[in-house]
Amino acid sequence: MKTCMRLFAVILAVVSLSSSGCALFGYRLPDEPPGLVSDSRALELVRSVTPAQQGFAAWRDYIPAYEASLKYALRKPPTETCFSRPWLRLTWGQLALTLQDLIATLPYADANPDILAARFAWFRIQPGTLLTGYYEPLLRCSLTPRPDYPYPLYALPPEAAQGAPMPSRDQIDHGGALAGRGLEIAWCDNPTDVFFLHVQGSGRMVLPDGSFRNVLYAGTNKQPYASVGRVLVNEGWASKDEMSMQKIRELFAAHPERVRGWLAQNPKYIFFRLADDGPIGSMGAKLTPYVSVASDRSFIPSGLPMALVARLPEAPGLEPVVLHGMITAQDTGTMDGNHLDLFTGYGEEAAARAGTMRDRAAVYVPISRRALGL
Repeated sequence: MKTCMRLFAVILAVVSLSSSGCALFGYRLPDEPPGLVSDSRALELVRSVTPAQQGFAAWRDYIPAYEASLKYALRKPPTETCFSRPWLRLTWGQLALTLQDLIATLPYADANPDILAARFAWFRIQPGTLLTGYYEPLLRCSLTPRPDYPYPLYALPPEAAQGAPMPSRDQIDHGGALAGRGLEIAWCDNPTDVFFLHVQGSGRMVLPDGSFRNVLYAGTNKQPYASVGRVLVNEGWASKDEMSMQKIRELFAAHPERVRGWLAQNPKYIFFRLADDGPIGSMGAKLTPYVSVASDRSFIPSGLPMALVARLPEAPGLEPVVLHGMITAQDTGTMDGNHLDLFTGYGEEAAARAGTMRDRAAVYVPISRRALGL
């Protein structure tokens, strides 16, 4: 996740998506142009936000995530433009001021959410935002080689950090291209779990003694990326509508003899590092489930606060729901343009939600009226 280039959403990008005006269980996304929304729409929006949907007891529980975004914004040149549209130009200084005002306002929003419409101007991002999900996978691993843990995770080779050409995924996994160099940081018991770690970019390992370690993104081999989900669809193993993380697991389990060939079509490879905490996004902050999102930084800068109206899909043991929440951009990856990837956390529920999340969402940006000189 850290230093970008994470591959978390690319599997789901192959699915077909409904239009930006799609109905979400009786809720239809607003048909409104990008730019400043009306005062009445801003009131409707802030009154609809429900912190409990994101696991919070109160509006003030968003503060730690926004404090992390503020620290990032304060490290940037204050006069440099970070967000530019025909309807809004924002500098890093204005973004930092917005985050400061938001942090100061959130403790009062439970008693009076209308204060968020009074102190902030709300702007609709380009309609039709694609929303996908990613999560922190759990793997069974050992920090020492064992016969029952045969699948290694590799640290970033020194020559890769210096820009030297690197072998492909198949050469590393099956050709022994990195074997014997002492680059292994852990060994895992399941190759499919290792694949999904590469997709998500970071994860949590449970070790043989029951303890846990985090494993975080460290870099790539800089080879081209090809979506395994797209490969499976193109070969006729599933339709676009069927494709999900769960479907890939099912196909890998049913056809183990084909897995190498499927994966070999994606030469890109991810390297990792061990950590005692995580997951960490590309801006260096610990991610908050259902609040942290990854974005294309050229479209949505890291640190930007947003409100989200989106469908969270049905998943095993989970009912579909329309989420009205607050989010902030704290990670990045392979998404392009008007596409956000929502971090759903750790565990089976997080994996189930992320694995089928693929829909259009409405996204709004609050900007402090003080930052705008209003």
